[in-house]
Parts: sequence; structure tokens; C-alpha cells
Amino acid sequence: MITNRHVLRVAALALLSGLLLFLSPACVPGKEEGGGGPSEETKTNSEVGLSAEAVRTAGIQTAAAERRTFLPSVKATGSVSFNRKRYVRVSPRVAGRVEKVLALPGDRVAAGQILFELFSSELMAVEAEYVQIHGRVTGAIRTRTAEDAALDAELLASTETKLRLLGFAEPDLASLRSARAPLPTFGVRAPIAGTIVETEVLPGSAVEAGSCLAELADLSALWVLAEVYEKDLAAVAPGAKAEMTVAAYPGEVFAGVLTQVGSVMDEQTRTVKCRLEVGNPAGRLKPGMFAEIRIFASGPISFLAVPEEAVRTAEGRAVVFVETTAGRYARRAVETGRSVGGFVEILKGLSAGERVVTAGSFDIKAEMLKGALEGEK
Repeated sequence: MITNRHVLRVAALALLSGLLLFLSPACVPGKEEGGGGPSEETKTNSEVGLSAEAVRTAGIQTAAAERRTFLPSVKATGSVSFNRKRYVRVSPRVAGRVEKVLALPGDRVAAGQILFELFSSELMAVEAEYVQIHGRVTGAIRTRTAEDAALDAELLASTETKLRLLGFAEPDLASLRSARAPLPTFGVRAPIAGTIVETEVLPGSAVEAGSCLAELADLSALWVLAEVYEKDLAAVAPGAKAEMTVAAYPGEVFAGVLTQVGSVMDEQTRTVKCRLEVGNPAGRLKPGMFAEIRIFASGPISFLAVPEEAVRTAEGRAVVFVETTAGRYARRAVETGRSVGGFVEILKGLSAGERVVTAGSFDIKAEMLKGALEGEK
């Protein structure tokens, strides 16, 4: 007869057996997850020795880990643009009608060169007043008193100022005094030397004061608008030197200066717009060109470094192969930092003076794997 006590005893034994089975893997020697068991580094062969002949055959080369000084740079992309400080709109200061167009898009013009000739009845009225007063001032009128002469001189100066404000230059005033009559047309001059970018007015076009007759740009110095990534912002500052290249002139480098770092971050691209100024005396750069840019940091930096080819990846970690003695090499995990000029910063894992393999590391790694496989047999 099976009693309740017997049932309880059987259930307790079953529960104890299951608990022992659950806990048994943790009790097997060498399987602990903590520091008690052997590490992955000790389970594989992390050092190997090669004969002098094997070293020569593999072409193994080494270099010392050294503290080096660099002038780091930041890479960016951008586009060539007009220098807005040297970009103007040519406008008349008086309403009128275009009689002649003397400059077209693409033309290079000098400062003060006449670009358009306008007829303006408003301007002619002021010219007629100036000619009349100038005739009185320069004429020999015996009946005129000293008070009248002073008044005419004052009126002449006032009218001349008015003409200058309407756009008259000294050559225009000289022509007006020589002709002794209002000029039939008035020349609109280029305020700066440069290239005509755009003009749409034609002879016969009616224009208002302040209307745009042409757009004029000095292309001898241009802007380059660059996109600098958020991670690189700390390394750039206004005044930094820069270099740029364009596809049109492979291998040719154009020098520039970083003049402005933007104040707003583009949330989509995680970049900030920066502005560089680049000289363009030969006119080879064209607004709209795509540019590859390198901006140099304002000051040098120094850190422990090894050549880039010395750093390899093994089991998801950065490693180097250190030459412990002649012909013996050990794998060493390292923590890396910045990459500058073909060198990698070493934050942890190496000391200055230790030699690392820069060529032939594949053969060393193969020997280590071979040793590990032989150890498992």
C-alpha cells in the first residue's frame, strides 16, 4: 500500500536529481566564465619563433613604436562659389532708357569701364542746370557783384555734388564742362574690376533707379563652401590653412584659408558648413566645381604611434606582432586612437621602443595558427 509519506519521498528525490543536473556544468573544472579558467590568449599559441631563413623568405620587416609629432588634417568635400565680398549688382541711380549695351556675360571689365549708356531726362535737367551755373562762374560778367559770384560758386558745388550722387564720375563732369551742353547719354560704369556674370537688359529697355542691369564678380579670389563632419569640428578653427583639389586639374593643389566655421549643424548629414577663401589669379577655378578639401589643424599633436600596416584585427580586436627577440614574435592586443599621416595612435598595449612587424605578419599569424592546431592534437 502506497502511503502519502512514500509519495512525498519520491517527489523530493526527483526534484533533487533535476537540481543536480542543472548545476553540474558549473562544477566542471576549467569551464568557469570568470578569471578562474584559462583566457582565450592562453588557449591559443600567441608566440612563435622563426629561423633566420624563414624571416628572410617571409620578408618580415619591423618598425619601432615611437612618439611622433604630426600636423593633423581633416578631410571634407565642398563646392567652389563666388566670393560674395567681391560680387556686385550694377544699377543706375536714376530712371532712364538703355541706349547701348557695351558688356555681355563672360566679358572681363576694368573698374570704371562704361557698361551701359542710358538716356535720362531727369539727369539731363540737372546737367543743364550745372552747365548754366558753370557758365556764369567762368564767364566775365562785370555787372555781377562779389555776393552773386559767391552764391554762384556755392550753387555750382551743390549741383556738382548732386551729379556725383546720381553716378557722374570725374570724366563725365569734364565732358559736360567741355561740351557746355547736357550730354545725350549717361554711362553706367563698373564699380569693380571683374567678369560679367549675368545681364538681361537690351537696348531700348526702360529701367528704374536701383534696377539691376548686370551682375559683376571678381573671380581672382573665390569661396569654397565645405561640409565638415561633427566628429572633426574640434580640429578646425578660423585661420587654419587648407588645400583643395578639383577633378578638372588632377594632381594640382590650390591653397586656401579657413575663414569661417558655421554655427548650425545639419541634423540630416551631421555636418557644419565652413567657408574657405582660395586665390584664383589665373581663373582656373570656376564657381560650381566640386572640391576635395583638406583642412590642417591649428597646431601639432604628439602621441605614441606605429605604422598603419602594423595593426591587424584578430578575433575582433586590434593586435600587433611584437618582436620579443631576434626571430621571435608575440601577438599583443592594443587599444588604438587616431590615424594621421599613415600612422596609428597606440593608447594601450605598447611601450616606446618596442618593435612591431610591419610586413610579413600574415606568415607569423599562419605559424601561430599552425601551432595552435598542433597543440589540439
